[in-house]
Amino acid sequence: MLKKLQLTCLLSILFFGGIDVGLYAQISPDSTSVKIQSQDGINVRGLIKDAKTGKGISGISIAIENFSAAITNEDGTFSIKAPHLNALLLVSGLDYQAKVFPINNRDNGFEIELFEANYSSFYEVARLPGGEQLQYTGTQGTNVIDFDELQWSNPVNESVGDFLQGKVAGLNSIRRSGVQGTGAYLTLRGFNSLYATNKPLLVVDGMIYDDEDYGFGIIQHNSTSPLSMIDVKDIQDVSVLKDGSSLYGTKGANGVIIITTTRAVDLSTKIDFTMYGGVNQIPDRLPVLNSGEYRSYLSQLVATRGDSQTQIENQPWISDDRSTGNYFKYQNNTDWQEQVYKNSGNQNYYLKIRGGDNIAKYGLSVGYLNSDGIIKNSGLERYNTRLNASLKLTEKLFVDANLSFIHNTEYQNDQGLAYKTSPLYLSLTKSPFMAINAINASGEVSPNLDDVDLFDVSNPLAILDNGFGVNKNYRFFGNLNFEYQFNKNFSAHTLVGINYNKERESFFIPDFGVADVVLPTAIASNRSGSEVQRLYSIFTDTYINYAKQLDFKNKLDLRLGLRSQNNNSESDLGLGYNSATDDFTSVGAGSNLLRFVGGALGEWNWVNAYLSAEYNYLNKYFVKFNAALDGSSRFGDAINDGGITLGGSRFATMGSISAGWLVSSENFLQNIKVINLLKLRGSIGYSGNDDIGNYTAQQLYVSQNLLGLQGLVRDNIGNPELKWETVRKINLGADIALFDERFNASVDVYENRTTDMITYETINPTSGFDNIVSNSGTMRTRGIDLSLNSRLVNTPDINFDLGFTLSHYINEVTDIPNEFILSQFGGATYITQEGEDANLFFGYQTNGVYASTAEATAANLKIPLGNGNFAPFQGGDVIFTDLNGDQVIDEKDRTVIGNPNPDFTGSVSTSFKYKRLSLSALFNFSVGNDLYNGLRNNLEKMSGYENQSIAVRNRWVAEGQQTSIPRAVWGDPMGNASFSDRWIEDGSYLRLKTLVLAYDIPLDLDYLNAVKIYATANNLFTLTDYLGYDPEFSATSSIFGQGADIGLVPQFTTIQLGVRLGL
Repeated sequence: MLKKLQLTCLLSILFFGGIDVGLYAQISPDSTSVKIQSQDGINVRGLIKDAKTGKGISGISIAIENFSAAITNEDGTFSIKAPHLNALLLVSGLDYQAKVFPINNRDNGFEIELFEANYSSFYEVARLPGGEQLQYTGTQGTNVIDFDELQWSNPVNESVGDFLQGKVAGLNSIRRSGVQGTGAYLTLRGFNSLYATNKPLLVVDGMIYDDEDYGFGIIQHNSTSPLSMIDVKDIQDVSVLKDGSSLYGTKGANGVIIITTTRAVDLSTKIDFTMYGGVNQIPDRLPVLNSGEYRSYLSQLVATRGDSQTQIENQPWISDDRSTGNYFKYQNNTDWQEQVYKNSGNQNYYLKIRGGDNIAKYGLSVGYLNSDGIIKNSGLERYNTRLNASLKLTEKLFVDANLSFIHNTEYQNDQGLAYKTSPLYLSLTKSPFMAINAINASGEVSPNLDDVDLFDVSNPLAILDNGFGVNKNYRFFGNLNFEYQFNKNFSAHTLVGINYNKERESFFIPDFGVADVVLPTAIASNRSGSEVQRLYSIFTDTYINYAKQLDFKNKLDLRLGLRSQNNNSESDLGLGYNSATDDFTSVGAGSNLLRFVGGALGEWNWVNAYLSAEYNYLNKYFVKFNAALDGSSRFGDAINDGGITLGGSRFATMGSISAGWLVSSENFLQNIKVINLLKLRGSIGYSGNDDIGNYTAQQLYVSQNLLGLQGLVRDNIGNPELKWETVRKINLGADIALFDERFNASVDVYENRTTDMITYETINPTSGFDNIVSNSGTMRTRGIDLSLNSRLVNTPDINFDLGFTLSHYINEVTDIPNEFILSQFGGATYITQEGEDANLFFGYQTNGVYASTAEATAANLKIPLGNGNFAPFQGGDVIFTDLNGDQVIDEKDRTVIGNPNPDFTGSVSTSFKYKRLSLSALFNFSVGNDLYNGLRNNLEKMSGYENQSIAVRNRWVAEGQQTSIPRAVWGDPMGNASFSDRWIEDGSYLRLKTLVLAYDIPLDLDYLNAVKIYATANNLFTLTDYLGYDPEFSATSSIFGQGADIGLVPQFTTIQLGVRLGL
């Protein structure tokens, strides 16, 4: 690493050597200031007018790059010199969206309409790894989202990933759960790998942004997302690169999301202050049995385990004998969901200052967020600050500084299927006739909480009131970007950045009120844990730019650079059990014999040399070439094929080529007024994925204790031939704007083909291991992305916009070393096999419930008991399909029963404006995806003491009964609750994700420039047939876990009011 830094410093000295020491004022013209100049050329005349009023606009800047410039007259007319009649006019004006306009072999008679800022994505600037590029001339599948307008009304509980949902076709953003700070699971155009990451690369201000969680997750089923720590209001724009990501080499396989944070754009000082307050509303409760229904169900259930009628009548929860002292304890009807859930509040304050002078420009922001969760004693508190500055050190030397610091405190609880410690799960399954507080024999209610009940089920309020789960994390993320301008065509740049992330997670589960857990050598009462995670990264990017325009017809842009990243991670973990009392909550207070201490270290390095070349001919033919050469410490030492060998190390070679044709600039479309833009695009490229494990290619040893002796044993079989995955990307696209740009559309069809895909290949068990990691798989994903935006009403007072995105993809595993791969998550089984999607649900097919034992006997089906005997099905058992016809229901009868991958995802957006009043809405939808309702499985399995959903009211209880709910049997000996299509549901939904009402208050004050008030609703309603809390969730980043509902905290409705002050 030291050598890399020395090399970077040396290059910087070479680039910047000989520079004058003096400090000079930065020269950056104001956006409304244009130098009038003329050269020999063709005189071009036209009219600039407002798209709403149709009237000419004065003071609009018109320019032809490196040739001439002009300003419109009072009536909007202009005259400018052009080098040729294929030139592009650059048009810009205050409060209007800057755009380009092709002269298209005309010298007069054309009219150019200007819309408000950020109207059309075709005129946005994409900040790509090869440099900035106007979407109008782009050749790749890229989308730009400008945050300037929508960020101010964004719900405070929405992270960056949530904000992007529904705004980019092909970008699927699934919020992990309703816990604040948990972030979203992001994928671009499906997935490309089985075991490596499928998340797109994140780049913030030119530097790779790590969004991984490097800990063990000691608060069950909770995770943190550093991306969610960035305040949406700190972001200027986001560029989403779907193809052509080969410049990032073996990190670009899944596309790239490039985030640019706030910076000053002119010299005037702008101050924005916002404050928001709102409520977080609990979701609708899942209907479960009340006390009487549960008591009846439980009586039937325990009878199936052999309890006699007398034994059942003597149970304390059914006996009416008040003399026993237990009568009042079991005569309750507690709604445990009401006790665990709560409506809560949120508040957010944010200040942003932008400005500068002739020496420096800056953007400074500070923010505070406090949002309580919908589970009692949960929530998020965040402090964030950011400073972006741009300095001109000399006439040729510039430096940009991008610095941020964020501190989060998250109050969490176990969630998911943590049967003994998840308050949410316990609120659904704890007996409703149990009391919250202790009750004595006289029926007097104690102020103290009740202990564990006779069913050994925890009191969820004991966990919420006497336990805790806290995650404190902070991140410093910053870089310095130096630029030396040799001349107007040639420049050199060096970026050096640091990312330091620290996370401290701790929890305590008390003894009183919580069921014990069984350890290998003891019974644990109270328990505690603490984990510290650290990530330290150094990132460098040094490159040179060359841009040259020849005879105003040919334009060439070149970038040659070298990136490097050095990463170190550390996780230190301690778990403690059985402290003397619940007052001692630290790990050190627990038993020395039961204490567990562990951790993990990680180190990985990456270097990336890259070349980007762009060619533009006559502003209508575009070609772009990218190439990259990647080295990584993760690669094996004996790679036989792929890439090239340099200095004894194997380097991956990646590249892409793309082309675009601006058809609308051709002569044959010159007089077709309805077509404003028509561009065809195509690309083919190769990107890689180096997420193969830091040490998987190496032979590892771990410590092990045997009979008191400590030693080392092999942990894996290293594969020195292990290398990166390679993804070939083919993309064909078209962009079109019609009817004076009131209808805009983009469509892309694509194919991603993964080769050398990481798989676990079965090996001879005599080696002591079951498998070895190898590059033995291939996969293909094909799809289409469509986005439409239209302005249906466009008058001076009224605007109405309608937008639509739609994405569809089909995934297919084309080659794996084994016949199939089976994996489990949350009670669901997934199968991966050639010719099918990579993660299909695999279980039993069912066909109702046997109405009678006679019907079951006639079917003559049975299940194996494991001891060589078989048990026949009876009346009330589930009818499983005997696929292989052997009259035995076993694992051989499993088949594909569902697909968690959607057929279509997309969004519908609307925006209505009347003068200063605006109303906008965003609907998201998913169609055709299946979900495994694991929570419903636990609420309808009818095999133990857990409370059940109201569906079991219709359970089978008598011969001849027709029902779809099987009988209640203690322990479920016939496997009625096995993973089957009983638990697979349609996960399609339509959600009103965001609704915003805003009003811009007119002002005429010296000290206050603007006031805008907002009313925002988030997750206002969801239309779905899914029976769980929420059809949108992601409990894991692995594809073998998508669509499995394990009972995470659901998303909830947030309603907030806010005000933005412009000073």
